[in-house]
Amino acid sequence: MTIPDGVVAYLLAREPVFDRPEIIWDEMSFDAEIAPDFHEISASGRCYEREAIKEIVLGRLAGTHARSLAGGYRIEHADVRELATGLVQVQYTLHAEGRVTRRSTLYRLTTRWQAVFHQGTVVARDR
Repeated sequence: MTIPDGVVAYLLAREPVFDRPEIIWDEMSFDAEIAPDFHEISASGRCYEREAIKEIVLGRLAGTHARSLAGGYRIEHADVRELATGLVQVQYTLHAEGRVTRRSTLYRLTTRWQAVFHQGTVVARDR
């Protein structure tokens, strides 16, 4: 199964999806980009449902929650793989604010690509 280069580039450019104000800038754009059944396992191991993530992301945009990557970040080892028809996984390593995490986002294609699941796992302190 080969994913078209344009789709790969499109999905890679979205990550980290909750820290890209050009992709999610308000409630309407959040609703367009994030699937109704979205859930997340954070780097701390906590589980979040869509509404909790929405509150955090919109709070960051409003200035009532701290930005998670305020110090900048670097993505390495990014890859996109098709898991099933209309379902892809974006994997990458994120270096940010003194730690390294491996991240995985699942995107499902309906009328558009929407994030349906995300997980981050701390693997090391950045040196």
